[in-house]
Order: sequence, then structure tokens, then C-alpha cells
Amino acid sequence: MTERPTYLFAGGGTGGHLTCALAVADALADLQADPRVLFLCTDKSIDGRFLDPTPWGRIVQPIRPLPRNPLHLGGFTVRWLGSLRLARRVLRDVKPAAVLGLGGYAAGPAVRVAAGGVRTAMLNPDAVPGKANRYLARRVDAIFTQFEATAGHFAEALRAKVRCVGCPVRREILGADRDAAIGRFGLDASRRTLAVMGGSLGAASVNDAVAAAAAPLAKVARGWQILHVAGPGKTAALETAYRQAGLAAAVVEFCDRMGDVYAAADLLIGRAGANTVAELTATGTPGVLMPYPFHADDHQVLNAADMAAAGAARVVRDAADAAVNAGRLVEALTPILADPPALAAMAAAAASL
Repeated sequence: MTERPTYLFAGGGTGGHLTCALAVADALADLQADPRVLFLCTDKSIDGRFLDPTPWGRIVQPIRPLPRNPLHLGGFTVRWLGSLRLARRVLRDVKPAAVLGLGGYAAGPAVRVAAGGVRTAMLNPDAVPGKANRYLARRVDAIFTQFEATAGHFAEALRAKVRCVGCPVRREILGADRDAAIGRFGLDASRRTLAVMGGSLGAASVNDAVAAAAAPLAKVARGWQILHVAGPGKTAALETAYRQAGLAAAVVEFCDRMGDVYAAADLLIGRAGANTVAELTATGTPGVLMPYPFHADDHQVLNAADMAAAGAARVVRDAADAAVNAGRLVEALTPILADPPALAAMAAAAASL
């Protein structure tokens, strides 16, 4: 009997690292009979939320991010060494056919241990590689990117490893039924829907900006309703803001079927993470994007660049000030909400990407 092939996926800690990995795991299951996929992940609750409903196994590493404070390096080193030992043990026991690094600090130990003895690759769907992927790039056999321009951020000697394949998108994102999604969220099928989300944990400045913009938006958003994925513990203030503004809205903490959000959405406000940009283009959903403002490399601005250049998105720079952001959002949204042909043109541009 042929032994089941095993694939080790290393990473986690955010929904962004896990969602495209789950798309790869599902594709492996389409291509091979009964593959075994194991995730070497973190102990953050988000990892369990994404992985526990799947058929894939998960093994928790003690790894933590590299601290900024040198006084904490001792604890980091202990956890790093513990994660290396765990990775060696797992590789010895499961003998994977390949190891895939998902980006971020949690990818490091397994990829480093596997490199040279097992085929290794890493996902880099952001426009600019982060510290972990720059560290691992010399060790892996292949680097999978979403954007052509990403290759230029690696040393010239490494660019032959780069394969620009796009960002893997979960099949659940595609093909969801609009009527069923509208019904699930208790929305009105006769209205257009403005979806708002800030990633798997929510984004405080996106939430605050939309709440502050609710009253002026109500004046221009006639015939629209809001679907807001707010993040844990962040629904009450938003529900109050929408109710006081007279905006029809459904606010939820978390959605485990994001395909329904995209099926319901005619326009989406959100960050410009790699997965969000990929999902918007895969579903032909136009966006008003607020890139995360505190990354040193500003990579979310670069993630949004292709959509903005194609006319599929408007980019609103996050000033980390709710009042300023609200004004910028209203300015960006007003000509779209009141102009169905402009909205349709943005949707067509998103689908073209």
C-alpha cells in the first residue's frame, strides 16, 4: 500500500498567514489521494479558530516574535531553540515530502531545519517580503509571490527561485450565493451592500473611522446597507453609531464563511493585506482600502497599488485619527455610492485583475 504523502506547513499567528495556506492544502487534496497536512503553528487562539474545523493536524510551537527590547532576547532564544528541537522531531517522525513556510516568525524553525534535506518553499503574497522571509529566502528551493515586483526585493542571486503565481484563494471565497448570504446576515436584497472588515481580529482605526463617518455617509448612502465584520468584542459601539445615523446595518464579530461577505458586498472597505487584495480581485469586488500605516516598509500600500492603478480601488491613507480618517472615507465613498455606473466600472476593473 502506498504511504500517504505528508506536507508540513509552518506558520500562523494571524489569519492572513493561514488562509492562503488552507487554499494550498485543499488544492493538494484535489491533486493527490488522501494527503496528510500538518501545521506547525503558534499557540494564538486565531490558529485554532482557523485550523480546528479543518481535517488538517496542528502542532503548537513555543515560538514567539523577535522582541524589540534586548532584555527579552533570553526568553525568545529559549523558545526559538525549543521550536528548533520540535521541528527536528516532527521532521524525523513524519518524513514530509515538502515543507512550506507561510511567512512570519513561526515559519522559521521548520524551514531552517528542513532546508537542504527536504524540498522547501515559502509563500510571500505581500508586495514586500518581511524579515522572516528575507531570512529564509537563501534556504528555500522556491519562493511563491503574488506580485511580479516582489522579486526585486530579494537579492539578485535569489530571484531565480521566485515564482509569481498569485495568492492562493480558498474555494469558499468563490461562488457563494448572494441571496443566501443576504439572508444569512439579515440584510435587504433590494439594497446595495457596503461591507467593512479589518482582518480576522478587526482593525480599530477602520472601525473607528467608519463609526465616525456614519452620520455623513447616511446622507449619501441612500439605498445602501452596511455589513460590518468588526472583530471580537467590537460590535456594540458600531451598532450604536449606525443606529444613531439611521443606517441599516448588520454587525458581526467574526465570520467563518467569508465567501458570504464577498457575495453580499457591492463595495468593501478594508485593509490592503495580501489576502484581501487577492480575494477582492478573485471575486470582482471593488474596494476602498485603508492600508495599515505602521509597517516600516509600507507594504500594504504597495499591495493596493495594482488595484488602484486599474481603477478597481480607492486608497485612503490611515492617519490614525478617527475624525481625519472619517473625512477621507466620506470623500472617497461619496462619488462611488451615488454613481452606479462608476461602481460597475470598478467591479469590472477588479475582475480584470
